[in-house]
Amino acid sequence: MSRNNKINTIVKVSNLTKFYGKTKGIEKVSFEIHEGEIYGLMGPNGAGKTTTLRSMLNLISSDSGKTNILGKDVNELSSKEISHISYLPGEFEMYSNLTGKQYLTYISNLRNAKTNNIHLLSDQLDLDLNKKINALSKGNKQKIGIVQAFMNSPKLAILDEPTSGLDPLKQQEFQNIVKEQNKKGCSVLLSSHILNEIEDLCEKVGIIKDGTLIASEQISALKNKTIKKYEVTFENPPSENKLSEIKGIYDLKIKDEIATFTIKGNIDDMIKTISKFTVINLRILEPDLEEIFLTYYHKA
Repeated sequence: MSRNNKINTIVKVSNLTKFYGKTKGIEKVSFEIHEGEIYGLMGPNGAGKTTTLRSMLNLISSDSGKTNILGKDVNELSSKEISHISYLPGEFEMYSNLTGKQYLTYISNLRNAKTNNIHLLSDQLDLDLNKKINALSKGNKQKIGIVQAFMNSPKLAILDEPTSGLDPLKQQEFQNIVKEQNKKGCSVLLSSHILNEIEDLCEKVGIIKDGTLIASEQISALKNKTIKKYEVTFENPPSENKLSEIKGIYDLKIKDEIATFTIKGNIDDMIKTISKFTVINLRILEPDLEEIFLTYYHKA
């Protein structure tokens, strides 16, 4: 992912709200994406990710709130500015009687693009462009969606569950494509319920639950706020009963000379307890994105 200085805000979503009748889709969703960022919008199916993307692009009308993209209200973007934005919907539909090459060329021409990377991206994904779309599997149709998202070197790519239907090898190739495009200056908004995909690609994430954004921060900052796990290597480990007396300890596991556990709250009692024994090593175990996600979901 890009590590360039991020100054310009390429996406600003402010208090976006959408109800379907009396049922909440999303409510007061706000976040920003800076130029060069890969931002992950994460949450389970039905949490409001797709409604957020469709509302911010004005594909469905929101009840309130606004979205600025490329520094302008999304409703005021010119056709040229819109051509710099690509979108891969979660349910990707195409003209089924066309070949992959015909469809992608048609979309590229609609964008008035002078050049495209159709063949390069298709080769990366091992996609046969000469087959008609109605003869393709779900995974190969998804590959066409990924190609159309990046073939014209967009400034912003908005991707809704982009690896749906892809096998693990092609999921990895998708990640390579995103990183390559990001290095070339493409900012990315990636919606997914696959947490390791977001962790591998994104530096900043938003966590959405029941239509409400409950967190939007750098992954590194979220990790610092999450309850820490510890791993202690003893010369001669104390009994499980002894360690269980530590205030705030849970998820205690002892195997040979190594004890792992989580502490909620102050670690002072833990330090005082283990100092009574010969400690060979003490490590703080970094939480992965799944642990962060579950922590925030349980808090909210």
